Amino acid sequence: MNHVGNDQQAHAAIIGLGFIAGLHLDALRRIGVDVVGALGTDAERASGRARAMGIPRAYESLEELCADESVDVVHVTSPNHLHAPQVLALLEAGKHVVCEKPLAVSVAEGRELVSRAAAQGLVNAVCFTVRFYPLVQQARTATRDGKIGIPRLLTGTYAQDWLFHSSDWNWRLDPTEVGQLRAVSDIGSHWFDLAQFVTGKRIVEVMADLHTFIPVRQRPTDPVETFARTSRADGAETVDVQITSEDAATILVRMQDDARGAVVISQISAGRKNTIRLDVAGSSASLA
Repeated sequence: MNHVGNDQQAHAAIIGLGFIAGLHLDALRRIGVDVVGALGTDAERASGRARAMGIPRAYESLEELCADESVDVVHVTSPNHLHAPQVLALLEAGKHVVCEKPLAVSVAEGRELVSRAAAQGLVNAVCFTVRFYPLVQQARTATRDGKIGIPRLLTGTYAQDWLFHSSDWNWRLDPTEVGQLRAVSDIGSHWFDLAQFVTGKRIVEVMADLHTFIPVRQRPTDPVETFARTSRADGAETVDVQITSEDAATILVRMQDDARGAVVISQISAGRKNTIRLDVAGSSASLA
């Protein structure tokens, strides 16, 4: 494993070359981390995409990336079902890992990765970036300083509209790539982490009502970039696909120290591009 000192420049690689990968690339470059390579699902397409993004090397396989001793840390932005095997291979190769959520598509996989990372003594992070909004940091500090008393009741929402139409399509709609959950694992996980981060209390029980409002969607025969709009009016060829994952969910939560909560998660709320809200009612005051 490579250890980077204060006077050395860190070198990173990215797995996945889609929408989120571009955000990781921008963030890494802004803090002076050199991105030396990338791995995509299709080697030929990945090579062209890497060149367009200014990344000098496109790996042909995960094994080739793991063997690159110049890489200190790998950012994993691939489809959900690939996270666990890729992260496990990277940890075994001695690489630090920053992984998009969800870390895995099952509890068993997640526990194995946490255990392996601890045993290896490696940095291992999941991208719950909402924690670092200044307002969230202020809310966490206020709660920890006792300014709202004991947190009692949490309410909130995370709503988007990018899958509002039946013609809206993304790989996250395919359970073979995303797992059985969709809206909850994709954006609901951010709200759960936000609630726990602000209050310092763990969620211990949930009761969820998951629903698929659009049971059949039109999948384009060509690849679609995340958040891109497609429709039959565009002339794109499509096929009808039965949808099994949830478009939205209403969830009750129980937290440590008898706190309670309720949240609505939606990817079909018109006009809501990326609306996340948390209200915390404490024993002496509230915050939002």
